Amino acid sequence: MKKIIYYWAAYGLIELITYILLFQWIGFWPLLFIQIASTAFGIFIVKRLWRGITQNMRDRKAMSPYLLDTICLVFAGILLVIPGIITTICGLLLFLPFVRSWIKPLMNRWIERRMSQGNFTYFDMK
Repeated sequence: MKKIIYYWAAYGLIELITYILLFQWIGFWPLLFIQIASTAFGIFIVKRLWRGITQNMRDRKAMSPYLLDTICLVFAGILLVIPGIITTICGLLLFLPFVRSWIKPLMNRWIERRMSQGNFTYFDMK
């Protein structure tokens, strides 16, 4: 628990320094516009993907070939909704296919490790 507090404090400090530097470089209004635009885009992406996921589940379509891509894109949308320049950059990077192709094997190994340890809950939607 103590590590999480240290990581969160470090993240907050890095975001604050980034905001100060960008504020000095581009000014208040462009920085505010960037944050509002990234939040709106993140909400749009999450809503659109959620609609697609629920529609596929209603139609009983298989989504497993695209599941890791969908998880990455939902996570990207969530990162865009969170205020901050670092989270916005990370969210935008997740939209790039080569970044997702680098992250998907890591996610797959994490899921396999969790399943082999028995720490993974699977819900069958039938």
